[in-house]
Amino acid sequence: MPPDDWSRRDVHRALLGTLVAGCAPRGSATGDTDVLTDTDGPAASGRPRAVILITADDLGWKDVGAYGLDLVATPALDRLVAEGATFDRAFDVTSTCSSSRATYATGQYPHTHGVTGLVHRHPELSLPSSRPHLARSFQDAGWATALQGKWHLSQTEQPQAFGYDEHLPTEVDQLIRTSDAARAFLEQHRDGGFFLELNFMQTHRIPLVETLPQEPGFEVDEGIASPPAWWGLPDLPAVRTEVAGYMSRLAWMDALIGEVLDALDDLGLADDTLVAFVSDNGPPFAGLKLTLYDRGTGTPLMFRWPAGLTPQRTDALWSSVDLAPTLLDLAGLPPLEGAQGRSWRPFLEEGGPFALPEAIFSEMEQHGGPLPARAVRTATHKYVVNLSDKPWGGAGQGWKDEVMDLPGQTWDEPRPREELYDLTADPLERTNLVDDPGSSAVLADLRARLAAHLAASEDPRAGDVAARQAG
Repeated sequence: MPPDDWSRRDVHRALLGTLVAGCAPRGSATGDTDVLTDTDGPAASGRPRAVILITADDLGWKDVGAYGLDLVATPALDRLVAEGATFDRAFDVTSTCSSSRATYATGQYPHTHGVTGLVHRHPELSLPSSRPHLARSFQDAGWATALQGKWHLSQTEQPQAFGYDEHLPTEVDQLIRTSDAARAFLEQHRDGGFFLELNFMQTHRIPLVETLPQEPGFEVDEGIASPPAWWGLPDLPAVRTEVAGYMSRLAWMDALIGEVLDALDDLGLADDTLVAFVSDNGPPFAGLKLTLYDRGTGTPLMFRWPAGLTPQRTDALWSSVDLAPTLLDLAGLPPLEGAQGRSWRPFLEEGGPFALPEAIFSEMEQHGGPLPARAVRTATHKYVVNLSDKPWGGAGQGWKDEVMDLPGQTWDEPRPREELYDLTADPLERTNLVDDPGSSAVLADLRARLAAHLAASEDPRAGDVAARQAG
């Protein structure tokens, strides 16, 4: 029996050491012969010795300096772009927090993992701890694991039940306000493999009061804080006030991320650490978050691992269902049981054959209330099937009533049964081409692609989608 003060991770390391001593090398999911030992750590044969997953809450896919934003400086995120593999067309499978984060953890679509709404409003939708989980995969392989910041996968169980050795302290609002705890974790585990998940909430509205206050030291001039063009929102004084708050909090988050990257440098861990960054859905403004338009599901995405990945930038379509499979494969660990995504390791390492996806899929079921829909996106078009006509809606800004009748503002209008958009000619997805005779071939193709995906993934909404299409 192990000593009483051993952690579960210590036991796993001992067991792995025994297995390695008595067996042939254990291959990774792609056929490598990486051997995990207590001496070599998880980085034993060309794999990273550590993985840090950084998530943002409600950060838009183009709201980073290196993606074109010039309202505030984001040097830390820009550094990840410059030094890593960056995706310009990355998308979450959904546009609501709990559902999106459960996909990061499981590699499954929401209709499969079952977290189809906010777990604090619907505790019955909490992810069961018995389900295979990204953090537990690292823990079971002997890595130290920790989470800091937002926890939104279960209202009934804590992170430790899902494979995190530690839940690093945050304020009562779950905000990560300093990098001290993260740095202490890095220092404690600098000689062994670790998985650290940092979930920043800065760009989310303050719960209950639904505001975006500016952070002292990161102030943004409201006079120049025009909403980014890709948001499709009017440039009004009340909108600028909230944009300034959002950008101020983005700059604050970036500074904290920069401190974590600096800590990796100071500890000599940067080259051997895989850092991934992603956001759970679009910005917290009407007509963005909660929709299946690009402005709702698009996310910035970077993978930085200096010792293993060559910096590159791609416009390949990427889906968040692939995040967990990719991280585990890059780390040399087996895939998650039941994962529906696939690993992008061959693409990222520029070594093996890899078929780029022709289409990706997204879905909504509910946030606080029901918003059921399914969608498919290709490089040029978006097709959405709305399973109710309830408006997309949005956060409760005081300026909504002021602008809802302006051209292009449709968040409070009933949704049509089907929507089709030419993303090249109409990137804001304003002109519905479902009834356009010239788009009939594209419509038929996307209907077929969506039907095939719903069938293959055993989506219980497949029949509803077919009925909605039939009118």
